Amino acid sequence: MEPALSICQNDKQPFRRTNIMKRLACSLLLLLVPSACSGQAAPGVHEKTHAARQTPAVVKEAAAEAAPRVNATHVVTLRKLVGKTATVYGHVARTGKSSRSGHQFLNFANTEFTVVCLAPDVARFTRGAPADLYQEQDVEVTGKIELYRGKLQIRLREPPQIKLTEPDKRPTGHRTTEPGKPAKFELRQIGRDAWMSPAGLTYRGRDPAGLTRLEHVLRHARDDPKRDGPHGVFDGGADRTLAVIDEAWRKAQEERIRPDVEGTRSAYLVPLGRRIGYLGGRTGASRRNPPLSRVFIVIETDTKNVVTAFPR
Repeated sequence: MEPALSICQNDKQPFRRTNIMKRLACSLLLLLVPSACSGQAAPGVHEKTHAARQTPAVVKEAAAEAAPRVNATHVVTLRKLVGKTATVYGHVARTGKSSRSGHQFLNFANTEFTVVCLAPDVARFTRGAPADLYQEQDVEVTGKIELYRGKLQIRLREPPQIKLTEPDKRPTGHRTTEPGKPAKFELRQIGRDAWMSPAGLTYRGRDPAGLTRLEHVLRHARDDPKRDGPHGVFDGGADRTLAVIDEAWRKAQEERIRPDVEGTRSAYLVPLGRRIGYLGGRTGASRRNPPLSRVFIVIETDTKNVVTAFPR
């Protein structure tokens, strides 16, 4: 046991000398740089180190928190923010995909605001294409407000820019019976292949292709990107489509709008003073789906039987 003890005692000498040398070196450094041995960074060092540690995601998150949050329907406010970063929220009434360029579009309800995702950026969305993920969803998107051919847009470059909104953050004025669900539009069935709306319009019978008149009208509640020629599409789905047609019919009666009569058909063109749909089909896609604000209603003359109705 003694040899082992003597080895340990001999080893203590270099250890002590090393400790003394370290203390002398630290004391000398302390005289030159006071903060070096105190555990505190020199002036400016801490701040630079902290900034260097911030990841791009943290910086982006901080920028998003500082950006103003604006309803997509507040066009005047959005136009004042052109060139600046903002968070825009609202209901995605429809989406589109360009077969030629591969670009995708998210178009918000009752506004000219659009989110554009260019083909190279679509590939970053590994969970699915934006046009599929956010169709008929309430979302908020953060980015630079831009004007393209006079229309407001944000370019969607990566998934962190966009997210579904929580129920308590949904846009005011978005009618719901339950959080996140559109209000139900009540049609009353009055016979076989016949329904009546709250405004008294009737959807009765079938068209030459065999569709009921109701089915015929509701073809304009969803875009058909492959359809040739002009194709007016209502925002907001089936219930909102029928509600807007009722609204236009009531306005036509109250303001005594005169129809164009051609034999057994009477056509009304009713301006509603706001966006109610967009131009769809191939023609609409080639024009970036311009918004529409008028409702074209054709009825059987001297009745309330709807032949067709769509945005124009």
